[in-house]
Amino acid sequence: MGSNIDRYLLAEKAGSEGVWDWDLRTDTLYLSPRFKGFLGLPPGEGNRPGDWLSLVHPEDIEWLNASFEAQMVGLAIPFQIEHRVRRADDGTGTPAWRWLVCRGMAVGDANGEPVRLVGSVADITDRKSAEQALRKSEERYALAAAASNDGLYDWDLLTNRVYYAPRWASLLGIPDDGLTDSPDEWLGRVHPADRPDLLRALDALKDAPDGAFQAEYRMLTASGETRWFACRGIAARDAAGTPTRLVGSQSDITDRKTAEQRLRQSEERYALAAAGAADGLWDWNIPTGEIYYSPRWKAMLALDEPEVSSTITEWFSRVVPGDLEGLRTAIDLHLSGERKHLQHEFRIRRADGGESWMLVRGLAVRDENGRAIRMAGSMTDITARKKAEQQLLFDAFHDSMTGLPNRTLLLDRIGQALDRNRRAGARQFAAVLIDLDRFKAINDALGSATGDRLLKIIAKRLDNSRRVGDTLARLTADEFAVLLDEIDDVGDALGAAERMAQAISRPVTLEGHDVVLTASIGVALSATGYERAEDMLRDASLAMYRAKTGGRARIDVFDSHLRRQAMILMRTEADLRTALEQDQLCLYYQPIVSLRTGRIAGFEALMRWNHPERGLVPPNDFIPLAEETGLIVPMGRWALREATQQLRVWQERFPHPTPLFMSVNVSGRQFRDDDLVQVVADLLASTPIPPSSLKLELTESLLMADPEQCRALMQRLRDMDVRLSIDDFGTGYSSLAYLHSFPVDTLKIDRSFVQAISSGQGNGAIVQVIATLATILNMDAIAEGVENAEEAGYLSDIMCKYAQGYHFARPAPATIVEGLLAADLAPDAVSTPS
Repeated sequence: MGSNIDRYLLAEKAGSEGVWDWDLRTDTLYLSPRFKGFLGLPPGEGNRPGDWLSLVHPEDIEWLNASFEAQMVGLAIPFQIEHRVRRADDGTGTPAWRWLVCRGMAVGDANGEPVRLVGSVADITDRKSAEQALRKSEERYALAAAASNDGLYDWDLLTNRVYYAPRWASLLGIPDDGLTDSPDEWLGRVHPADRPDLLRALDALKDAPDGAFQAEYRMLTASGETRWFACRGIAARDAAGTPTRLVGSQSDITDRKTAEQRLRQSEERYALAAAGAADGLWDWNIPTGEIYYSPRWKAMLALDEPEVSSTITEWFSRVVPGDLEGLRTAIDLHLSGERKHLQHEFRIRRADGGESWMLVRGLAVRDENGRAIRMAGSMTDITARKKAEQQLLFDAFHDSMTGLPNRTLLLDRIGQALDRNRRAGARQFAAVLIDLDRFKAINDALGSATGDRLLKIIAKRLDNSRRVGDTLARLTADEFAVLLDEIDDVGDALGAAERMAQAISRPVTLEGHDVVLTASIGVALSATGYERAEDMLRDASLAMYRAKTGGRARIDVFDSHLRRQAMILMRTEADLRTALEQDQLCLYYQPIVSLRTGRIAGFEALMRWNHPERGLVPPNDFIPLAEETGLIVPMGRWALREATQQLRVWQERFPHPTPLFMSVNVSGRQFRDDDLVQVVADLLASTPIPPSSLKLELTESLLMADPEQCRALMQRLRDMDVRLSIDDFGTGYSSLAYLHSFPVDTLKIDRSFVQAISSGQGNGAIVQVIATLATILNMDAIAEGVENAEEAGYLSDIMCKYAQGYHFARPAPATIVEGLLAADLAPDAVSTPS
């Protein structure tokens, strides 16, 4: 017991701790001067236990009293407790609490009863502050570890145990509980080729003055994949400087390593390519400013060897002034590290006075601080490529034949004009669309080469007639457009359009022919209020079409009525597509009667549209639109299929010595665009009718558009024994020579000639001539539009073989026509629904 008391006294003498002695019999307290100093008590105070205990923090007094009470009941075991106290002389409202560690024990009398409590105290405020700072640091560390994508580790080098954060494990695809605290979990997964370097880096920690550690290596993940990692750490040391702990992080750098490998491969390829290419090389020592230029570099600029100094000025002084700033910026961005490579195009002046386009490439070499100390690269002459690019750019926005701007460039210019027009005070402008009348006929007659020459002449005339600042463009083969910029009113636009029309209409002599062209011109004014250039050009096109349908060689200005008409057509087109999909189309059949027997010999299939809202739509209201949009092709295929299938039914139910025939109209678009021969062949293969009972009706204008092609197609159809008719004969411009050369079986006499028989207009002779011509050419003649007995009698007298018209029967659905077939005769007049 005495030895313990002695230790407390020695602590006081050592000057680091204070001593206290509490006499339980007198309830007096002795506090050493140092202890009183801890409490801020003057020398005359501190003789009662309350002097000490009243200064203890409220949260700690209970634990301190419990330790004293345990000693008083005979538990003579030394105790130690940490508690906070405030200094008695602290007069502030918020006392500064200090931490003390109190140690003590009970001293007993001869009977072992506690009579004194003695002990020592030490001020541990600094230690507690350090512990609190450590806890905050560890909390920050824990938060950083949770938020970081890196895997953290803490290696106790004394115990050789490692803490691996969950992210460290997940980077390797290992579950949180799948790791022990052994360093082998780390080192054992490192690639064998990289492990020696890692171990050397770890071993070098003992000599590293800053305790920093970093390494890069490959590791095997749980899935068997090898990935690259970068490891960083810092070592803590003991008083002797020996590393005791290594704390750091590990991050996945596989993507970076892959990129670096690709870069190396690229650089290797570049080096090989540069060695074999005709590029000029350069190498710049940045600290000294000296630069090496290869002989090829100098030759590219037509420089002699002695003329070239070893400075960067030698290069920069020859760069075209307008390109110098861009080159400097590109170099600076690479030197600063903002761009990984230097690659820039610029113009440079050669010693012979010319200019060349160059492509410079380079790569900087950096010191350990990342500062560029050297940059080397190559310079390639790309003049030819630049010229090609400029030509491609020109071609992208210009017509190849005339050199005029194309639709794309015109729309861009109109768009710019629209942007300007939105500003206050901007002047009006107009779009003018010019379509050459009958150019296709001239082109077909004189040949495409002559047609191209004519277009170039017209383009030149239009270009000469436009104002400076206006844009003339070629849109299609025979269509031009002009942007008239800054006009006052519609009069200016019409005046400009009239000048262009006059320029076009001047005669042109080509291949010994004087060719006179006219144009249909449409004008759209910016005052209409357009948002898009396409809309303005569309409206000019609508105005042009109205001018063309109004008789050609006219100028028309767009108005809102035109747009309404266009909307109606657009809706009609959409409805027509729906009709095709939903089987709204149907066929009506008009009997064709033999004038010799008076019996039905065949039919003409006529298309009708059973619109769900408009009712039965006549062909004139939708066939032209179908022709224009291309819908006539699938509609024509449908009509052929329906008509042949109906013919098969009637041939089986109403057999005739000569089988009933069916005439089906074939449009020009269908004849040109569709594989008509194959379509007919497939129909005949699937529908067992005699091929000669199918008649295809073609117009004269269709035959004369491209006589050679038509003749070839018609012959293929005729070889299949399909019959061919020329519809509305006499209204076109075919010659007898052409007529004789076509494999035609039937001429259909136009209704205008037939109706003249009874009207007394004297055209009966024309009908007789056509009928006689058909007989001479061994063809059949069918007269259309026969409306009375007088016309039918005249046709019979002149030996016309067939006739059709209201006198015999109106076009009707198949169910009604079957009644006529069942009667096996043609009545004088049959009234059927139209």
